[in-house]
Amino acid sequence: MLLALLAAFTLLPGPKPARAEPTLPGDRPLVRAEIPDRRVALTFDVTWQQTELARIIGALDAANVKATFFVGGTFLSLYGENARLLIAHGHEVGTLGQRVVDLSGQSEQEVTSNLLASQSALAKILGGPVRYFRPPMGTATPEVVRGARAANLITVTYSLDSEDYTGIPAAEIAQNVVKRARKGDIIRLSASDWSPRTSAALPLIIRGLAERKFLLVRVSDLVVP
Repeated sequence: MLLALLAAFTLLPGPKPARAEPTLPGDRPLVRAEIPDRRVALTFDVTWQQTELARIIGALDAANVKATFFVGGTFLSLYGENARLLIAHGHEVGTLGQRVVDLSGQSEQEVTSNLLASQSALAKILGGPVRYFRPPMGTATPEVVRGARAANLITVTYSLDSEDYTGIPAAEIAQNVVKRARKGDIIRLSASDWSPRTSAALPLIIRGLAERKFLLVRVSDLVVP
């Protein structure tokens, strides 16, 4: 009887595994994912105005592609409804901080204070805090990473920069991404009006990466098995 009960117990389904998070050594940010398949993450920095953002959302919708958007505090205070719109379209929202500034000279406590303010502002708009933080200007010192961790944020930089902010043509932006992409890459693009050619480059990027058999995902889909 006891053996039968033990056998039955072993057949019961166990608890679902917890959502996986990237394991980051020391004080390092997440730059890219070491994965066996051909996933890459599309990410966008959002800091200024909303015309280009609307075009980018339209291009992603047309291709049924989901991405991660890092929003700055000033943009959020002016256009908070766009953060909700991104979530409604299936995209992921992260933060660039409440104040989008170079953090390289700031202490861990200053970074945490900035990001807790950002988390609070985002929670009011989205109904809860976000998981990912991208340091403005790509600055991810150990103090920045620890400060973000204290605010319950994972620091995410990128392994492939589209260089769309330099004013190059849309075709060149697309070429920068498509030719250089590797599996596990986190690809950085802009979704602000000061980079007006990104939306024109995006269909070229999506098509080119698809032709190279890449699967375009959000950051969370890249780091979760």
